[in-house]
Amino acid sequence: KNGTGIWDLSKQGPEHSIISRLPSGSCKNSCPNVAKNKFDAYGIGICDNFKDHPMENVLWKIGHDLKIDNISHARGCCIFDTAGNDYIDMESGVWCTPLGHNHPAVNNALKKQMDDISHTGYCYAHPIVQKTALAVLDICGMDGGKCLFLTSGSEAVEVGVKALKLVSSKSLLLTFTDSFLGSLGSSGSKPLEEWFLFDRTVCDTCGPDEDCTAGCDHFKKIPFDNIAGFVFEPGSSSGMVRFPKKNLVTAIADRIQGDGGFVQVNEITTGIGRTGEWFGFGHYNITPDIVSMGKGLGNGYPVSATAFNAPALSAMEACGFYHSQSHQNDPLGCAAALSVITTLKQEILIKRAKEQGAYLKAALNALALKYWQIKQVRGRGLMIALDFDNKIAHEAIVRLHLDLIQDGFIVAKRPGINTFRIDPPLTIEQEMLDNFIFALEKRLKKSELF
Repeated sequence: KNGTGIWDLSKQGPEHSIISRLPSGSCKNSCPNVAKNKFDAYGIGICDNFKDHPMENVLWKIGHDLKIDNISHARGCCIFDTAGNDYIDMESGVWCTPLGHNHPAVNNALKKQMDDISHTGYCYAHPIVQKTALAVLDICGMDGGKCLFLTSGSEAVEVGVKALKLVSSKSLLLTFTDSFLGSLGSSGSKPLEEWFLFDRTVCDTCGPDEDCTAGCDHFKKIPFDNIAGFVFEPGSSSGMVRFPKKNLVTAIADRIQGDGGFVQVNEITTGIGRTGEWFGFGHYNITPDIVSMGKGLGNGYPVSATAFNAPALSAMEACGFYHSQSHQNDPLGCAAALSVITTLKQEILIKRAKEQGAYLKAALNALALKYWQIKQVRGRGLMIALDFDNKIAHEAIVRLHLDLIQDGFIVAKRPGINTFRIDPPLTIEQEMLDNFIFALEKRLKKSELF
């Protein structure tokens, strides 16, 4: 590194890395392996064998293998391990740090709120919750709406689904077959007696101006008479970054809302500026009744929110909607969320995401023209997927992923799929993107990988 947070390519490391991977490790100063008087810049004792401290008591069952088990700290787009290695976090944790790690505005907001009060009870509240609710409703365009603050994206989706099921006598909710939605409750399991799953990929060959309602046999399969609401995922597609057709989404939303139903949007991954708009639904001609958001809302702090517009609230009130959770509307999470929204506005980061995303996509498409291994590049803003040719053995893509980590770049690799997902913080510098492209091309040139 050259001291500015940018890789210095004039000082390359061993043959298989852009920067040298240091062999030593470090751990807590109480470790018996810590060499006397050897401490890094953050006061962490340098240890010659951090493997004395494996994560053997941590249950790691998320479908992704643990590649680096000795991270010590992070700043901005960079994370650091106890061996002295630096990495550019090209996936923002798990889409969760749009401002980069340890953003001072968020950290300061959390520290200030902790000095006041972190958690409130059932009969008392802190004013920052109302202030944050107004900020969330503003970016959602929901005058007269209300917010419920929770702790995870899956909760935020499920509470919206709970409301949709309550307010209608119709038995089904509609979503696309490739929607993830969440890991809890009905939205997580999507039982067929509660959900109609529509295969939108059949519509991929349709033109952008085609009228879905004009005699399309596939569209007619949707049992609208029994649909209470549409739960729309505008781009995640279970982490594959695929964007449904605008005309299809508009046709479904218009029909359901026209019949008195509601539209909920799952913005857990696509929201908070990730796609170059405040929310992914900003790329579609729809007005949602319920917006669920999480991940980037807390910039690493676990907070989520579900926003309801006035018509949805009226229906919920009439049906006696009730939801209780120990950490709902906690002031500490609201402090983080308010700081994130304020910082995104002050630093004009959503516009930056659109611009940096266009720059990165153009660079990746240029590589795709040179290297047959790249099958497709797709994305919006700084939410990008890179598909590799299916003729390539999956083991080679796994090796490429590991090599990029060795080079100092962490991207998301879907298990069993020849796809990388690239979702860096919205604060990422163009030079970092250039160096990632340099590293990727260097690896693609090594034909023995393929």
